[in-house]
Amino acid sequence: MKLNIFYLFVIILTLSNFNKILGEDLNQAEFNCLFSLANKYQDITILNSLNTPSTFCSLGTKYGVCINGSVTDLTFRPTIINVAIEPDELKCLPFLGSLSLINANANPSILQTNSYNTKLKKIKLTSYVPFNIDFEIGNLDSFDWGNNQTTHTSTITPFALKNVKSFYSSTNVNLIQGTNTDYVNNYTTLYGGYSDNMPDLINMIKVSSVSIRPGSTFNETSFINLYGYSKTVKSISISSSVTIRFPYELASGIPRDTVYISADGLKAPSSLIDLSNIPYISMFQILKMGQDFNYQGNFPFSKLPLKCGNIQFFKGNTPNVNWKIFENVTGTMLQDLKITTPFPSSNPFSPLVTSFDVSQNQITGQVDESWCSVLLIVNKNLLTGKIPNCFYCYLNLQSTGYNFGQNNFDNYNTTNNKCGYDIIVPYINYNKTSTLLTLRGKNLGWEQNNFKTSTCIIVKSDGFIVVGCTGTYTNVTFVNQNLNFTLSLDRTEPIINNVIQSNNTFIISGSYFAYEPSIINVTIGESPLKCEFTNSSKSPTFYSIQCDIEYPVIEYGLKNLRVQVNSLVSKPYEFNLDYTKIPCPISDCNGNGICNDHIGVCECFNDWKTIDDDICTVAIHYLSAYSQTSDIEGGIINLYGFFGDVHNGYKVLIDGIQCGVEVLPTSTVYTISVGSGKIGTNSSIEIIQNGLSFHGTIYPYENLIKECPSNCNNNGQCNTTTGECTCNTGFIGVDCIQLTNYTLPNITSSIVSNVGLLFKSEQTVFITSFYSFIEIDYTGTKTKAVTIDSWKTEIINNQAVKYIGSSSSNSGAVFEITFLKVPKNQQFSFAGNEFNIGAGGIKMSISVSNYTYSNQSNYLIAAMQAKAESDPSSPIQNKCNNGTIVITSQSNSNLTLNNYNYFTISKDSKRLSIRLQDKLISDSQPTFMVNQLNFKQPDQSLLFGMSLPHCGKQCSIDGPDFIVTIESDYKILNSCSPKPTSKPISSSEEQPSSSLKQQSLISSILIIILISLIILN
Repeated sequence: MKLNIFYLFVIILTLSNFNKILGEDLNQAEFNCLFSLANKYQDITILNSLNTPSTFCSLGTKYGVCINGSVTDLTFRPTIINVAIEPDELKCLPFLGSLSLINANANPSILQTNSYNTKLKKIKLTSYVPFNIDFEIGNLDSFDWGNNQTTHTSTITPFALKNVKSFYSSTNVNLIQGTNTDYVNNYTTLYGGYSDNMPDLINMIKVSSVSIRPGSTFNETSFINLYGYSKTVKSISISSSVTIRFPYELASGIPRDTVYISADGLKAPSSLIDLSNIPYISMFQILKMGQDFNYQGNFPFSKLPLKCGNIQFFKGNTPNVNWKIFENVTGTMLQDLKITTPFPSSNPFSPLVTSFDVSQNQITGQVDESWCSVLLIVNKNLLTGKIPNCFYCYLNLQSTGYNFGQNNFDNYNTTNNKCGYDIIVPYINYNKTSTLLTLRGKNLGWEQNNFKTSTCIIVKSDGFIVVGCTGTYTNVTFVNQNLNFTLSLDRTEPIINNVIQSNNTFIISGSYFAYEPSIINVTIGESPLKCEFTNSSKSPTFYSIQCDIEYPVIEYGLKNLRVQVNSLVSKPYEFNLDYTKIPCPISDCNGNGICNDHIGVCECFNDWKTIDDDICTVAIHYLSAYSQTSDIEGGIINLYGFFGDVHNGYKVLIDGIQCGVEVLPTSTVYTISVGSGKIGTNSSIEIIQNGLSFHGTIYPYENLIKECPSNCNNNGQCNTTTGECTCNTGFIGVDCIQLTNYTLPNITSSIVSNVGLLFKSEQTVFITSFYSFIEIDYTGTKTKAVTIDSWKTEIINNQAVKYIGSSSSNSGAVFEITFLKVPKNQQFSFAGNEFNIGAGGIKMSISVSNYTYSNQSNYLIAAMQAKAESDPSSPIQNKCNNGTIVITSQSNSNLTLNNYNYFTISKDSKRLSIRLQDKLISDSQPTFMVNQLNFKQPDQSLLFGMSLPHCGKQCSIDGPDFIVTIESDYKILNSCSPKPTSKPISSSEEQPSSSLKQQSLISSILIIILISLIILN
C-alpha cells in the first residue's frame, strides 16, 4: 500500500513538470524569431508546428524545450545548407542553453557564444562543411562536433578548447598544437571522438577521460603518446571497428581507473605483454580479443597490473592460461576465450579475489571448497566431480544454477539440492571500530534476496551487511532451503542455564550461543580444559552446545564452565565434574603400585617400574651394602640391595670390566667374584638389568690390619683388629696422651637443643653440631641439601636425648640423631666393629629411614661441624696455655685414600677427640663407610661428613663419639703471667711426636679441599 502511494506521487509530479515543459505558450518575440529561422533554412517540422505560439512547445523534447515561455533547448534540422547560419540569428533566443544543428551549415563563429549568448552551454554541430578550429570557443559544458558521414579530417587545438569542459568529435578530428603552441589548457576534462591519432595531451593537463575511436587510417605509432598521459588521466577508452594492435604503451607506470578496448579483434603480439609496471587499474576491459591475440597459443599477458579491481576479456583464442597471474585481481571475467587449461585444483588467489568468471570455455578439472570465498561462474565448460556445498546448496536459485550449468558435475541438481543445519552455518559479527554488523559463516550463498529476516535487513556489499536491527537477536530464514536460524547480534554475552555431563561429552543449555563452532570457545576449570566440537557432536545452536573434552576425563570436582562467542564471554557456571574411571591392566598393580583409574595406568611405587607387559614388577634396582674380600687373592663379594625378581640381561661391571656372577641373582643379593687388587682404592660399579643401570662406588678389598690413632703415642697397645688403643697406666684418650701432674680442671658436657654437644672447661668451649643431610649423585655432584623442617626432642633417660626430624620435601623420611652420655669406660659393638668410649665421652647415633632419592644411584652424606671457642663470660680465664686452635686428622688405614676416622681440635691445652667408625648398617647389612673432611672453615671450625649408601629402608651409624681431655702441657691458672693469645697455627707447626703428626699436612689439605668441593660444593 505504501509503495502504491509513492508511485502515484511520482506520476503526479512528472505530469506537472511535463505541463510546464510542453503545455506553455511561446512568447511572441521568440515565436517570431523561431519562425524566421525555420522559414529561412527550411526546418519543415518546426515550420509546420508554428501555427500558434503554443504549438512548438507541444512538439516534444526531440525538437526543443520551452520553459516559462522561452526556448531553452533547440534541435534544428535545416534543409537549405548552401547558406551558413550566423550567430546574430540566434540572439533572439536569449534563454537558449542547448543547441543541436543537425546536418547544418553554420558559420564557425557560431561556436564563439560569448559574443551573442552566454547562456548557451551545449552545442552539437553535425556539419557537411568541414573546417579547422584554432580560435577560442565560448564557455561550453559540452561540444559535440562532426558528422560520421564525412571523410574529411579536421583539427582542433588546446587553445580552441580553453573554455570547453567536454569535447567529442563524430568525425575524424586530430588534436594539434596550432598557432598557440605554448598554450596549456587547464580546463577541459573530457576529450574523445573519431581520430587518426591517439591525442597528445601534453598541453591538456586537466583531461581525466580520453575516449578515442580509431578508424582504418589510424596511425598506431601515435600510441606512443600514451607515455605522456599523466596520473590525471583516469579513464582511457579505445573503440575501433577495425583490427588494431594492443597499446602496450599503457604500461607507463601510472595507475588508471578504467582501460577499455573494443576492436574487431587485436593483432598477435610479438612477445608476451608485461603490464606489471602499472600499479593499479580499477577496470580493464577488452570486448573482443579476436582469434590472433595470443602468443603461440598462450594467454597474451605474462603479468597483469600489480593490483586490479576488475578484468573482463571476451571472445578470444587463448587455450593456455597461467592462472597465477590473476591472483591479485578482485574480479576476473574470461568469457569465450577457448581456454583448455585445467581448472586450478585449489584456489591459488589472494583473499582480495571475490569473483571469477571463466564461462563458455573448454576447461576441465574439479572445483573444491577453497573456492567458496569467490563468486564463481563456470557455465559451459567440461568440469566434473562434486560441486562444493557453498554453491550446491543454491543451485535451485536461477543465478547459481546458471553459473554451474552445462558441465559434467556429479551432483548438479537444481530441484533437489537439500542442505541442512550442519552445512549452512551463519552468524552475525559486530565490528566495534566500524560498528557494522555483518553476516558471516559457512555456505551462505551469494544472493541477498534469499534471506528473510524478522527485525533486520541484509544488504549485499563486500559480503552481507546487516542493518536496521532492533533487539539483541534476529531470526534469519534461508528461503531456498527453508532453514530458520536465531542469531545473536553479537553484543550480548552468552547465558548458561544448565550443564549435563555424559562421560566426556557436555550438553550446555542457555541462549546467545552460535551455530558456527569456530567462533565458540568452551573451557572448564582454570587450567583450563577445552571442550571441542567433534564429528559426533550435534551442531551448536543459539540455545544449545554439545562438545567433548579429551577422553578419559582425569580432573574432577567443582569447576567453572565458560562459553565464549567471538569476544563475548559468559559468566562462570559452577558444576561438579566427574572423571572417567578406567580399569588398569592389573587391578592391584602386582602389589607394587596404585591403579590410577583416571587414566587406567598403574602408578608404580618409587622402587618399581613398568616395562612392556611387566606391570610394576621391574625393580628400579640399587646397591645398599656390600662385603669385601682379600686384596691378595680376590674372591667372592656379595652385593646387597634391591633387585626385584626380573633380571633380564643382567651383568655387573667394576671399573668398566665385567665380573662373573657366581649364582643367579635374587631379589636382594648379587654374588660376584673379583680378582686381586689394592686395598683402599675405590672402584666404580655398574649393575645392569632389564635395560636399567645402577651406578655407584665400592671399596672391594678389606683392610684386615687397622692403625691406631698416633700409634697410641707409644703409651699403650694397639689392637690392629679394631684400631683401638689399650693405654698404659697414667695415659688416657683414644691415642693415650699423658696425664698432667696438675690437678685437672673441671670438664662439663651437655647436649644442646640445636642437635649438638657443648663441652666446657674454664674459658674453653668445644661445640659439635649436626650440619645437614646432602644428596649426592654417583659422580660426586651435590644434587640438593635436605631441609629438615623441624626437630622433635625425646628424652630417653638422664643420659640420652633423641632428636627426630622430618622434611616436607621428603614426606615419608624419618631422620633420627641420638646423643648418649658415657659416665664411665664402656665397650660398644656395632656392624662388626668393637670400640671403647672413655668416661665423660658422648656417643652419637644417626639413623635415616624411608628416604626417597631423586635417582636410584644417589646417596646421602650426614655432615657435622665442630669448633673451639673462648667464652669471655667464663669466671675462670686461664691465659697460661696456648690459645691457638690446632686441628689434626687421621685414617685408621693409611692405605685407604680420602677417608678419615680420627679428628682432634686443640685449644688452651685442652683437646676434643672425634672418632668415626668405618662401618654402618644399611638395610640390615653391615657395610664399609667412608668419612670425608673439609679441613678448616673460615671460622676455624671443622666440617666432616659420613657417607650413607642408597638405603631402601634404613641406614644406621653408631658414631661418631666425642671426648674432651686435658693435654700433658696444661698449665694451671696463675702459673704464668698472662700472655696474649697468639695467632692460630695449623698442625704442621707442632713438633711431630707420632704417626699422626708425621702426616704431610700440605698433602692432606690439598686432598681435603678437593673432597670438600666434590661433596659440599
